[in-house]
Amino acid sequence: MKYLKWLLSFTSRTANIVFVVLLLTSLSASYVSPNKIWFLAFWGLLLPGLIFINLIFVFIWILRKRYFAVVSLLAIGTCLPQLFKLGATNISKPKIHSPQSQVIKVMSYNVRDFDLYNWSDNANSKEGIFQTIKEKNPDVICFQEFYNDTSEEFNTIKQLRNLGYKYYFFTRELVLRHTDEWGIALFSKLPIKESGNIMKQTFKTGYGKKPFKGLYADIKFGDSLIRFVDVHLQSIYFGTEDYETIEEFRATQNLDEHGVKSIIIKLKKAFERRAQQADQLKEFLDAQTKPIILCGDFNDLPNSYAANTISKNMKDAFIDYSFGIGHTYNGKIPFLRIDYMLTSPAFEIHLFKIVTNKISDHFPIYMECSLPAK
Repeated sequence: MKYLKWLLSFTSRTANIVFVVLLLTSLSASYVSPNKIWFLAFWGLLLPGLIFINLIFVFIWILRKRYFAVVSLLAIGTCLPQLFKLGATNISKPKIHSPQSQVIKVMSYNVRDFDLYNWSDNANSKEGIFQTIKEKNPDVICFQEFYNDTSEEFNTIKQLRNLGYKYYFFTRELVLRHTDEWGIALFSKLPIKESGNIMKQTFKTGYGKKPFKGLYADIKFGDSLIRFVDVHLQSIYFGTEDYETIEEFRATQNLDEHGVKSIIIKLKKAFERRAQQADQLKEFLDAQTKPIILCGDFNDLPNSYAANTISKNMKDAFIDYSFGIGHTYNGKIPFLRIDYMLTSPAFEIHLFKIVTNKISDHFPIYMECSLPAK
C-alpha cells in the first residue's frame, strides 16, 4: 500500500513537471523567432490549453493539501503577460475623453478584394462593405487586400472619394490589364502630409513580384501630426484541400498524412516570414518620433512571436477597452484574433468595436481615440 501511494505521488509529480515544461516551451514561442527555432511557433498555439491543464494540477494539489501546487502556479505566473493578451477584461464604463482633445475615428478592414470573386456568394457584398463604412463614418480607413478597377465597373477608389475620402495612398503592388490594381491602401478625409511604403517582401510572389507589406501616412489632427501605419503580414494560403484535411480530422479523428504535411509546411513558412516582417516593422516603429496608430492584419495570434514583437511598448486598443477574446477572423477556423489596432502609449482609447459584418473573411475593427491636449 505504501509503495502504491509513493508510485501515485511520483507519477503525478512527474506528469505535473512534464506539463510545466511543455507550458514554458509554449511560452517561449512568444519571444523566440521561428527563424531560430521554427517548431516553437507550433507549441505557441497550445498555450491556452497547457495553462488550463496546469490549473487542473493546481486544484488537485490544493485538494490533497500539497505544496507542489506552487510549481504550476509559478509557471502560470510567468505566462500572465501573454495570457492577458489573449483576452480583454474590461467591464467598466466607457472612457470619456477630455473636451480639449480631438477624437480620431479609425477603421481597419481586410476586405478580401471587396469580394471581387464572389467568395461569399453575396451579389451585394461590395455595397455591404461600403454600407458598413457609411455607418461608422471613420476619419481614416486602413485596408488590407484592397482592389480597384480604374474602369467604371469596379472603381472602389471613386466610390470612396464620393464618400468624402478625398486623400489616399495605395501601394498598387500588382497591376494587370492596366486597369486592375491590388495592394494595401489608406483613405482619409483629411490631407495626407507625407506617405511611403515599408516592409518590402524579400521573396517573389506567384506573379514574380516583391511587394511591400505595409505603408505609412502622416495626417494632422488638431495640433498633432499622427503617423498611421497599415500592414498585412504573410498569409498562410491554406487551400481547399487543407481545410478538408482539418474538417476530416474534426469529424473522424483520422489524419491524412499528405494533408497534414502540406499544412505543416505552409504554417512553418508563414511563421518564419511573419517573424522576419515583424522584426522589420519593429525596427521601423522604434525609429519613429511621431505618435503612431498602427492597423493591420497580422495573420497571427496575440501570443505569437510576430504579434508580441510588434506590440511591445504599444497600446493594444482591444485589450485596453474591450472584453472577451475578440475574434476578428470570419473564416473556417473560428475564434482567432488576427487583426489589430495598436497605438503609441500616449493615446486614450474611448471606443473599440469588432463589427460583425460577415461579408469578408475578416471582421472590420473600429476605434475612437485621442491624444491628450498639449
